[in-house]
Amino acid sequence: MAEQFILYSLFLWQIGFIVGILLKLFYKPSGKKIVSTVVSNTPAVEVETPKSKPSHIDVEMKKNISLQKAKVSSVKSDEVIKGKVSTQKEKLKQLRRG
Repeated sequence: MAEQFILYSLFLWQIGFIVGILLKLFYKPSGKKIVSTVVSNTPAVEVETPKSKPSHIDVEMKKNISLQKAKVSSVKSDEVIKGKVSTQKEKLKQLRRG
């Protein structure tokens, strides 16, 4: 009984060995690599800082400062608003009334 067990195990071992050799000879692995998904305690985001440090920005502002009260006050705007304001007000009044 023990001799048969040893012979069967050697026979199975030899078959496995031959199959392994044949797989190495005829099997060609694909170029894909398997990456393990082990999570480690690394920082969530890694950012490379630029090598040159940013310098200051020059901003030109024109200021007219007077120490006295203005006799005439008027505000001039460079922006142009298209459309009639009065018609928009009338539309709002009509919407409120229902």
